[in-house]
Amino acid sequence: MIIRIINFLINNFIKIFSFKCLMPFYKFLMHFSLKASGYKNSGNFHITGESFFLKSIKKFNIKNSIDIGANIGDYSKKIIEITNSNVLAFEIMKGSFKKLKLLEIKFPGKFKCFNIGLSDKKEAKYIYFQDSTSQLASLEKNVNRLNYLKKKINKKKIQLHTLDQFASNKKELFKDGIDFVKIDTEGADYKVLLGSLKIIKKYKPKFIQFEMNWHYLFSGINLFIISQKFTNYKVYKILPYNLGIVEIDPNHPDNNLFHLSNFVLVRKDIKM
Repeated sequence: MIIRIINFLINNFIKIFSFKCLMPFYKFLMHFSLKASGYKNSGNFHITGESFFLKSIKKFNIKNSIDIGANIGDYSKKIIEITNSNVLAFEIMKGSFKKLKLLEIKFPGKFKCFNIGLSDKKEAKYIYFQDSTSQLASLEKNVNRLNYLKKKINKKKIQLHTLDQFASNKKELFKDGIDFVKIDTEGADYKVLLGSLKIIKKYKPKFIQFEMNWHYLFSGINLFIISQKFTNYKVYKILPYNLGIVEIDPNHPDNNLFHLSNFVLVRKDIKM
């Protein structure tokens, strides 16, 4: 009886305040709620919470890391400075790669980079970008539908590879294993993961960071699909402003929002 009364009151409250004129206000509230929950999450490493995340995994003896979609190397640099890990970095855009290459001089013996694009198979595809150093370069053909891209979209054909193929040809680079994998490829993260299944199975990295964003709305990929491929891992979301990370249920629709957010697959034997 009490539950029925409460439901009645809630439904009438919603009915009273469900006026069209209030929709912009609710949209405003939703925007800040999403930001506080780790969605629409962009900015410097303090705002995104990635600095705190790297500090929190340092204690797990992170010796070897992979940065896929490294751009000009800002995150690779953070990985090295915070965890003292060695880093192998991959970046397909030549303009970004020229700047990324400078980290080999800054961190001799700890950093090595490759001008290679990674995906789920070896093939030629178009990449769409605003300029040669853009952080938003993407393989998603519907990139023109993203309203945060204001400039003219250019495209060029590139050759893609898989991390499994690369590791098979460069075994010496992986002889000490992999502890941490970071992927930021503007919508191709899941395909990169599919092309890395053998090496992930072999080396069992402790942490795999990836990004969920608007691109997945077009491809149909979500957290549920990703989690089904990595059943030995739990899914965490990185919260903004260095507030930590929180375990989430990848099956719940509230966690499968197509807004910019950073997630981490954490190996199940690791206690965060």
